[in-house]
Amino acid sequence: MKKFLSIMAVYSVILSFLLAMPAGVMAASDWNLKIQKDGIEVSTRPVKGSDLDEFMGTTDIDAPIDVVYAVIKDVPAATQWMADCKENREIRKIDEYTSVQFNVTKAPWPVSDREALCIVTEKKDEKTGKITFEFHETNDPPVPVGKGNVRMPEISGQWVLIPINRDHTKVIYTAKSNPGGSLPQALANLKSKEIPYKTLLGLKMMAKKDKYKKAAK
Repeated sequence: MKKFLSIMAVYSVILSFLLAMPAGVMAASDWNLKIQKDGIEVSTRPVKGSDLDEFMGTTDIDAPIDVVYAVIKDVPAATQWMADCKENREIRKIDEYTSVQFNVTKAPWPVSDREALCIVTEKKDEKTGKITFEFHETNDPPVPVGKGNVRMPEISGQWVLIPINRDHTKVIYTAKSNPGGSLPQALANLKSKEIPYKTLLGLKMMAKKDKYKKAAK
């Protein structure tokens, strides 16, 4: 009986751990680690029908979750820290937790810049304090494609912020997309590694700014 109870106790701990893991991490066997430096890990995996691999970037940031949250909520400031971001703005606020945002990502010449129109939805787990921003493409409201740009027909992903303790936050950034148009395979695969790494590195730097520390108080 004691042996049975011990096994059940171990099973309960394992189950609790798995349930607490963010979406995407549990199915980690098909991810391939590409970058591991500066406290950032980037993994990728192929996406059927797309030249651009899905990516997952993770890091721990030396800042409270409220500070990291304040950085991500500052939509126009994304040009200061998101990799190759030329423009980021809110098109429509649907409610307190949902908005439509427009983003332009710079591409190296002669490749056309990519733009995306997305619905962004914010969720918070009151028990764990975890905050999730989910995003995916939309056509509402209709926004004309910028001159020389290519609108990405498909894009989805999420930002997951998990409080480690009062002064540290785990961040998981995942995304997959169909970039549309013509995109060289080598460039697509390079960007799948570079974008999450540079973006998370930028987020770490932004979280040090007094502006966001004050906004989080």
